[in-house]
Amino acid sequence: MGFRDGARNPRSWRPGLLWVAIFAVGAVTALVATGASVWTAQFTDTTEFCVSCHSMATPHREYQRSAHFSNASGVRVECHQCHVPKQPGPFVWAKIRAARDLYGEVMGFIDTPEEYEARRLELAERVWARFEETDSRECRDCHSFDAMTIAKQSTAEARNQHTKAKANGETCISCHKGLVHTMPDMGPITQIARDELHKTLGQIPAESKTVRLVATEAYFLTPGDEDSRGGRILPGIALPVIGRDNDMVQVKLSGWRQEGADNVLYLEAGKRILVASLGANAREALTASGDSVTIAETNQTWSPASLEVWVPSANLTADTDRLWGYASSLYAVNCAMCHAAPHLNEYDANGWLGQFKAMVESTTLEKQDRALVQTWLQTHASDMAPH
Repeated sequence: MGFRDGARNPRSWRPGLLWVAIFAVGAVTALVATGASVWTAQFTDTTEFCVSCHSMATPHREYQRSAHFSNASGVRVECHQCHVPKQPGPFVWAKIRAARDLYGEVMGFIDTPEEYEARRLELAERVWARFEETDSRECRDCHSFDAMTIAKQSTAEARNQHTKAKANGETCISCHKGLVHTMPDMGPITQIARDELHKTLGQIPAESKTVRLVATEAYFLTPGDEDSRGGRILPGIALPVIGRDNDMVQVKLSGWRQEGADNVLYLEAGKRILVASLGANAREALTASGDSVTIAETNQTWSPASLEVWVPSANLTADTDRLWGYASSLYAVNCAMCHAAPHLNEYDANGWLGQFKAMVESTTLEKQDRALVQTWLQTHASDMAPH
C-alpha cells in the first residue's frame, strides 16, 4: 500500500534525528567540559593546591608568618588573590603560564631549601615584573588609593609615602616588595652590573673623546710626579681626553668656582655638583675660561675655570652606559627598599644633594659607590642637560 500524496517518508526523518542527537551529545559534552574546566580552575586556585608542590614549602612557611595569613581583623588573603588575575583573558594566560611551574616541579628544579634560595632572586624579579606591568592589579583588588583614608594611617611615614605615591601614580609593588615572602639577596643585581663595568676599566679605545672615573681618584699636573698632585676628581664626571702617557691619561678638568670657596670646582654655576677638589698646585694652574656670573637668587658670584691634568687609567672607563647602568642598579637596590625610589626628574641638582644624603645613611652603600650614585642623580636631575 503506497503513501498518500504529501505524506512524509519515515526514512526522511532519520538525518534530522541524527543531527539532533549530535547536537544533544555536543551540548552535553560542552556542558560537562565547561563544568570540568570551571571546577579545575577553581580547584587549582585553592591555597591547598598551590602549596601541594614540594617546591612551595619555603614560600608557604613565609606566607604563614605574614599579615596576609594572620592579622587582627581576621581577613586571610589566599595565594590566588595575589597571583591569579580575575579578568578572563589574564586569568587564562596565568593558567597557561603556570604550566612552566608544573614542569619545573616534575623535573625537580627546586627540590631543597638551598635550591630555592639559589633561585629566589630570579623568581622574585619575575613576579615583580608582572606586578609592574599590570600596575599591581591584584593588589588593587583589595587596596585602592580612592578607598584609603590616608590621614588615619598609623604612621607619618605611611601617610607621607601613600600621599606621594597617589600623586605620582606609583604602583604598589614599588614599595611593598618582601611584604609576604622573604626579600632575596639583591647583591647579584649590582654584582652583574659591576662585573660588566669592570671589564671596561683601563680599556680606553684610541678614538675615545671622553672618559669617566668609576671612583674618586687623585690627579696630577705632571705624569708620574707625586709632588704635582693637585687634588681629587669625583666619579662620573665627563673628562675630555687630551693625551696619553703609558698608564696615565691627560684630561681637561673644567667647571665653576664659587666666590669664597676656591678649593672646590663645581660642574655648573649655582649647582653643587662636585667635580674636584683643588689643592694649592691646582689653584695656581687654573686658568679662567669665561666671564663670571652672579646668581640672582643667592647673590653668589661664580667663575668658570679649567686646567689640564693627568689621571691613572686603571679607574677610567669610556663606556658611559655601563657606568650609569651600575650606578642605577646601586640606586634601585639600595634606595627602593623602604619606599618607592624617587624618579630622576623629581628633584633638581641641588635638591638631590639633600635628598640623597637623607636616604643614604639608611643603606649599606660604600663611600665610593655613594659618590658615584650622587653624581648620577645630580647630573640626571630635572634642571640638567645630559653630561
